[in-house]
Formats: sequence, C-alpha cells, structure tokens
Amino acid sequence: MPPPEVEELKSRALKIHKLADDVEKLADTVHTEAGKMEWSGPLTDRVRGEIRTWKTRCGNAAGLLREEADRLNSQARDMLKP
Repeated sequence: MPPPEVEELKSRALKIHKLADDVEKLADTVHTEAGKMEWSGPLTDRVRGEIRTWKTRCGNAAGLLREEADRLNSQARDMLKP
C-alpha cells in the first residue's frame, strides 16, 4: 500500500483534474447555448466576443489546472521510486 503522502497527492491531482473538466464544461455550455440563440442588437457582437473570450480563458485555466494535476501525479510516482 502506498504511503499516505502519495495517496494525498493522487487525491489532490484527481480533484484538480475534475475541477478543470468542470471549468471547461461551464464555458462550453454557455458558448453552445449562445450559438443556438437567434438574437441581434447593438451589443450582439460585443457579447458574443466576450463569450468567446471567456471560453478561451476558461480553456486556458483548465489547461493550467491539468498541468498542475499532472505535476502532482508525477510527484507521487517519484515518491514511490526507491
């Protein structure tokens, strides 16, 4: 059985990875729903642009979270090496 420290790192990595998925899904849902809407007006382009920007930022944040989760998993594997 792995040491508690290794289990803790793996647990944190899993939580961070799930958070990354949630952040990405949130932005994807808003972007998809906004794309389905038939709307127009003076602010339409601005709002759609802001949604695209938000989706990009959420995607970037999710990527960074996944990198951190991968780093924690790597650290956990390194701790198991003799």
